[in-house]
Amino acid sequence: MSLKLGIVFNFLQLPDVSNYPFVINKRSGGLLVKKGLFVYTKSIEGYLIGKIEKIVLLNEYFSDALTIKAYNSETNPNILKGLFPSDDFEYAIAIVRNLGIVEFSDLNETEFNRIKRMMYPASPGKEVFLVEEETLDDFIGINRKHGLNVGKVKVSNIEALIDMDRLLNKHFAILSISGGGKSYLTSVLIEELLTRENSYGTPAIIMVDVHGEYTYLKNIPSLKSKVKVVDTSYFQISTPSLSAYIFKKYQEQISYVQIRELAKYIKKLRKNKKKYALNEIIEEIENDPEGSKNTKQALIGWLSELNWLNLFGPQENPVISNFVNQGEISIFNLQNEISIRKKQIIVDYICTRLFYLRRMNKIPPFLLIIEESHQFCPEAAHSKAISKHIIETIAREGRKFMACLCLISQRPKKLSTTALSQTNSKLILNIKNPYDLKHLMDSSEAITKDFANMISSLGVGEMLLMGNAVNYPIFVDIRERKFKSPTEHATLAQECINWKKIHSI
Repeated sequence: MSLKLGIVFNFLQLPDVSNYPFVINKRSGGLLVKKGLFVYTKSIEGYLIGKIEKIVLLNEYFSDALTIKAYNSETNPNILKGLFPSDDFEYAIAIVRNLGIVEFSDLNETEFNRIKRMMYPASPGKEVFLVEEETLDDFIGINRKHGLNVGKVKVSNIEALIDMDRLLNKHFAILSISGGGKSYLTSVLIEELLTRENSYGTPAIIMVDVHGEYTYLKNIPSLKSKVKVVDTSYFQISTPSLSAYIFKKYQEQISYVQIRELAKYIKKLRKNKKKYALNEIIEEIENDPEGSKNTKQALIGWLSELNWLNLFGPQENPVISNFVNQGEISIFNLQNEISIRKKQIIVDYICTRLFYLRRMNKIPPFLLIIEESHQFCPEAAHSKAISKHIIETIAREGRKFMACLCLISQRPKKLSTTALSQTNSKLILNIKNPYDLKHLMDSSEAITKDFANMISSLGVGEMLLMGNAVNYPIFVDIRERKFKSPTEHATLAQECINWKKIHSI
């Protein structure tokens, strides 16, 4: 039987279609009624489910300044306080924001016929009850059978088991300030995917790890066989697979006249060799006695600049298709890379190959996680990030091919609005910068001013989950990681001590 919490009544021109107030019972079965609880009352349309948005504590004895002055008077305080039984007149009012009308034969059932918008207010005098756990699961969109466990729904304290299909298939973003817990939350999601039952179905995971934060997973005994780490110091792009036009993507200054000339050299080289590196194209241009000297010199200059990046070899390394396996994660570690341009070229190549192979159905469905995504897909129009176009393409078209995308960023304002707006679910931790909050509001209609205010006050380990992954936004306390990172509890003082010990030997 549902727990009775109070009675709907008239207060401050409420109830209306959006909200209703109720007087909280002094004894609600031992439950402390708090902000954030999901409740319901019966209306003429069906069962009206809502969420407590505010609690107001009132006492008529303390509504008048003269009464309070008399109450605090030092003359005969005990007599006066005996005449003012103030505790008996204290009562609490909860303001509920309506979420939807549920129509079904029995509220204890979890198979809803449908959830519809409210068209009529709650009725004063009606009882208000706590929404039971099973009903709440279905109303929020919790997947009890095989959801991803990210923690506990705040206040209600039920497990936040998120449906993988709803979270991944339409892309999602993890957003927070530096130190807000993005990497921690990402690790929790990776744990859930890697330890998921094979019979439930799990995509391949590809991680672009800018700072080497996830390489510790390779040292976890139970995960070791499911984790591959690629040091991008040895990363190579297959030069024979590149057309002359693709070189313009990597080196924008190449003119179309130069591209036509470059295409001739590549065609000539392909006749004689199946495998060749970028320096061999340069040699082919240098050894050509014909052709425009200016064009040749310009091409040699542009291609030499690319060659210095040490990225273009005779064959692909690693072979991307070999690194995409269901239920496994491949981590591309960019920790040792300093050049942002080089990092963008690597990310562009990985994304382009993955999307092509998935469209051709040569690799399984995958989840591509991009750390520091504002570096690879920036918002600024003047920023010519090499990898921006392909990331926006996957964001727009990836779901048709089960190519799922996760963008992680500490600066939403610097992240492409095109890409961010395509992430249908958002896992938002603490964000304080008003420009970042405004950018979030601009990219998602669901993020209102009220939500923006709540986001700025979130503590470490708390997040707002909203979008396609759930029916209604919920606040979640993120669970502890099952597998600890060596740097999880590292402190500046301890690192200084360790460094001194190593370098004093």
